[in-house]
Amino acid sequence: MVGPDGPAPVEGEGLGDGPVRLIAFVKRREGTTREEFLEHWRDRHGPLIRDTPGLARHIERYEQMAARPGDRSGWDGVAVQQFRSWSDFVGLLSDPAAAAMRADEEAFLDPASTKVVFTADRVVVIGDDALTSDVEMTLDEPVTPLDELSPEGGREPRERSR
Repeated sequence: MVGPDGPAPVEGEGLGDGPVRLIAFVKRREGTTREEFLEHWRDRHGPLIRDTPGLARHIERYEQMAARPGDRSGWDGVAVQQFRSWSDFVGLLSDPAAAAMRADEEAFLDPASTKVVFTADRVVVIGDDALTSDVEMTLDEPVTPLDELSPEGGREPRERSR
């Protein structure tokens, strides 16, 4: 899934050699109901990518997240695809099987409205793997766990209230 102007940024522009995530905000094609959109996206488009070796071999992870009913953002969903590298993303687009993927997108998406963001790193702020990152960080001093910080930002441990 790529916007009407194709993929950006250009290879090597700040993406490094590590994982690349494509995050696409998508809208359904005009005249398509929400139900028709979701059925096609989940039951046809996803399986097309998953079951086509020329496409699937380039993607590490593919998630489809439908907007909640009544959502007023203007988007029908968000797709997240993770690639091992920028080269794998380019490989997906260059594979002859990509033509079938693009043709299928035209059948249910409004490609002109698709907005894509590429990310090269991830920092988990809240969650089981919090304070971790896909990129190596160098700190001048050790990280103090949040529950050990005082309300004033000092390093004195504070009591946990549960």
